[in-house]
Amino acid sequence: MTDRPTRIAVTGAAGFLGRALVAKLCSLSEVEYVLGVDVRPNPAISQPPSKLRWAVQDVREPFDGLLRDHTIEAVAHLAYVLRPSRDRRRASAINVGGTENLLRACRAARVRGVVYPSSTTVYGAHSSYRRPHLETDPVNPVRGFQYSEDKVLAERLLLGFAGESDPGSRTMVAIMRAPPVMGPSAENFIVRSLTRRVLPSPMGANVEFQFLHIDDLLEGLIAMLMSGASGVYNVAGSGTVRWREMVRAFGNTVIPVPGPLLKSVVGLSWALRLQSESPACGVDFIRYPWLADTAKADRDLGWRPRYSSIEALLAARPAVGVPQ
Repeated sequence: MTDRPTRIAVTGAAGFLGRALVAKLCSLSEVEYVLGVDVRPNPAISQPPSKLRWAVQDVREPFDGLLRDHTIEAVAHLAYVLRPSRDRRRASAINVGGTENLLRACRAARVRGVVYPSSTTVYGAHSSYRRPHLETDPVNPVRGFQYSEDKVLAERLLLGFAGESDPGSRTMVAIMRAPPVMGPSAENFIVRSLTRRVLPSPMGANVEFQFLHIDDLLEGLIAMLMSGASGVYNVAGSGTVRWREMVRAFGNTVIPVPGPLLKSVVGLSWALRLQSESPACGVDFIRYPWLADTAKADRDLGWRPRYSSIEALLAARPAVGVPQ
């Protein structure tokens, strides 16, 4: 984009990331207004009231005219089901169908830029891991882990949309593949796991993790929106944190369990609805590494995190009442 966008829409605007992004955008002097799009009503986001417009809209339903009617120039597409769901059809309708609806609306409004926060889990957690993944590596999500599988499908839709756009009015599409995002009030499967006093863990496993502080994610999203960046970029906090170090940081204890047995127990408890955190395949994310190389974002965008992975992780501790 030759000019910085002044009218920006955020889907999933009532969520953890959405609220923070809307507030940040509204604080920018160059932004004229922000359109928050969510199935939920405005959650009283703190920002200059005159800059925020709100649309109660389910992304599963077409909204071709919404962006056009608000003359939106760029979109951050954050609407997504984060928690594991037994209703795969409903989750897919939001995650993938919602992306299709969003792109249809972008086409109708001739939106100039779309930014999408994806996940480094699209590379999968596998025993074949050898080095941090590059953006050019094939995606290989853990089979049955719908969060990652739907991210891959959404990415394909977005990249296909960017490729089919008319060169004279091409919509620039930027995809940020990030590890779990941390910060005060963070809500994800890692934080929920670390709140348990005793964590059954695969015997011998002590893999490295990357995290991203929410402030760094926001800076990256806004930089992409304003610059009209395109392509796929890995982003993460500097350094890594090992699994057992993470557990100790939250004041809890690891109980080693043979990996295959742990997967069986988790799978059975999921099937019997004794827990709703993860199906069996989720265990692979603490058995095998799934790190990503962030050199491209640094080289091409000049993006560097302010927070390390351990600093990002520790920023979530007050949210769960862990002593400093």
